[in-house]
Amino acid sequence: MALLFIDGFDHYDPQQLDSFGAPWLARGKAAYLSPQATRINGRRPSSFGLRLPEGPGGGYVRNLDTPRTSLIVGAAVRVAPHQNTGAEPLLIGVRDVNSQVAHLVKIGEDGRLKLYRWQHGWDQLISTSVASAPARGWHYIELQVTQGVSNGVLSVRLNGILAIHMTAQNTTQGGGQLLTAFIGAFPGQPCPVTLDVDDCYIADTTGTINNSFLGDVRVDALRAQANGGLNQWTVIPVANLGNMAAWAVVSDEDEATAISAPSAGLRQSFDVEPLPVMASPAIHGVQLTLLARKTDAGMGRMRGLAVSGAQSAVSPDIILQEQLAWQSALFERNPNGAVQWTQAAFNAAEFGVESV
Repeated sequence: MALLFIDGFDHYDPQQLDSFGAPWLARGKAAYLSPQATRINGRRPSSFGLRLPEGPGGGYVRNLDTPRTSLIVGAAVRVAPHQNTGAEPLLIGVRDVNSQVAHLVKIGEDGRLKLYRWQHGWDQLISTSVASAPARGWHYIELQVTQGVSNGVLSVRLNGILAIHMTAQNTTQGGGQLLTAFIGAFPGQPCPVTLDVDDCYIADTTGTINNSFLGDVRVDALRAQANGGLNQWTVIPVANLGNMAAWAVVSDEDEATAISAPSAGLRQSFDVEPLPVMASPAIHGVQLTLLARKTDAGMGRMRGLAVSGAQSAVSPDIILQEQLAWQSALFERNPNGAVQWTQAAFNAAEFGVESV
């Protein structure tokens, strides 16, 4: 596994109210999200991004399921106009499992990127780029941190160009493995300036694909548009929705409608919307994003499902909570041949869930 998580911020509005009148926020997709975060128009027509307002509230924080020794975090960011007082807005960062050491990418008062090491509450400037990110524009920023006592690597890319590259570094500094990625603010601290975010990915450097910078990617949110060939889950509530198709109840963003599995081993698949037409698409992975919860005592689990041709694949078990929360399962490869996805293969595939 190399590609770990993607988010295009298209499929939910963090301020939309749930049935209890409370904002959705990230519902667990982010470990923490500023309560003031809003959905805004993104970089492309009909796409959305995430706005992290200046001031108290913090930014966007994502913890991994397991720590890594090497991480790459990439996202498109846009910094709002602000007073040039010498304060350096934080764009992207990665922190270790012990919350002891972090590496931060900030933008300086002259628009150049600055790489800092944070340790024991103190920032140390370790490199400044020559390239700059002009004000008011979207810029694609990527940070790679590879741990090592004397052979660590730190790299920052700006709009696809290597802006900072440092080898033979002590990136560990006595800390643990890498666990937390964040955008807009250091966890627990206010956002220094309003920051817009779009098309975020997190990857490590293992595996044979997606093990390096992915570049300026786009993340498309595609909804179910028809039932697939596997239909073993139950549409609820049956009393008045028995005639409603499963694909419709999982796509209507109404939490009063859902599908449920009464026993283990049941599969439900969906035909999803096709990918937008692109000149030269290269699909790095397919992430299933599922709003799900358990309804009984004890361990509740499910798996993401991908069906391609005569082959299928399931994700590792997803542990469910009592409350609805976003869950994700990532399929880097097409199970039909274990090869990288193509646009045609994706459009012909079905995706869904399996009860455990």
